[in-house]
Amino acid sequence: MDIVGGFDVHRKQITFDYIEMISGEVHRGKIRPATRQSLREWLDEFTQRFSAKQIAIAVEATTGWRYVVEELRRAGVAAHLAEPAETRSLQGRKKRAKTDRLDAGHLRDLMVIDRLPESWIPPDHIQEIRTLMRLRHSLIEERTTHKQRIHAQLFHNGYPQISNLDSMEGRAHLEDMELPAAARKVVDLSLAMIEHINEELAPIEKELRAYARSQAGCKALMEHYYGVGELTLAWRCFRSWATPDAFRVRGRRCAMPGWI
Repeated sequence: MDIVGGFDVHRKQITFDYIEMISGEVHRGKIRPATRQSLREWLDEFTQRFSAKQIAIAVEATTGWRYVVEELRRAGVAAHLAEPAETRSLQGRKKRAKTDRLDAGHLRDLMVIDRLPESWIPPDHIQEIRTLMRLRHSLIEERTTHKQRIHAQLFHNGYPQISNLDSMEGRAHLEDMELPAAARKVVDLSLAMIEHINEELAPIEKELRAYARSQAGCKALMEHYYGVGELTLAWRCFRSWATPDAFRVRGRRCAMPGWI
């Protein structure tokens, strides 16, 4: 490569640090604001300045990496995605305050010595499925929070816990309880939020199930592992860090986030 560097991406700016390998000249600066349009304009000027040069830029796999990688590729720059934890570990023991400039320089140094711990850059369709899986997981967590809020009000007012809040029987049991006005408002609002989340979850889960039924890897796992559902398979197929032994380890299924 003729030029290698690193981008440290934040919500307000992108800090860059790159080196011209032949001359050894280092360039540092910031791209503001940290938007696709600003980055595109900077890259257009950058690639015109170093036309016919082979360029590689590293960026950590944190929030914001997707559009940065897309714009790097659009500009003809080789994009490298760094695994954050391993990248930080290669900095050694911290001796001074963490700064964007140091982080960008660290990525550049790792590129120069060819020691960047790289993450896989998934294709667009897998990124879409991952986004849906994360959304589903967040909605389920939010629904669980509302259920816990109802249980807290029941316990606070001396009633036993109801395990089947989503059932008609559970709802009827809640309606028959004599609760203070404020507690009743908490319960009714939480039930309304649970119902709304269930409505939003339905089309998301339908799309994920359909994808699991059509994706070759998911279908192969479905045939091999009896009783594993479509949503579990959708999650399993698109988590790059999950291992082929994930189904064989006792208790692993409950420990992995997003399965429930």
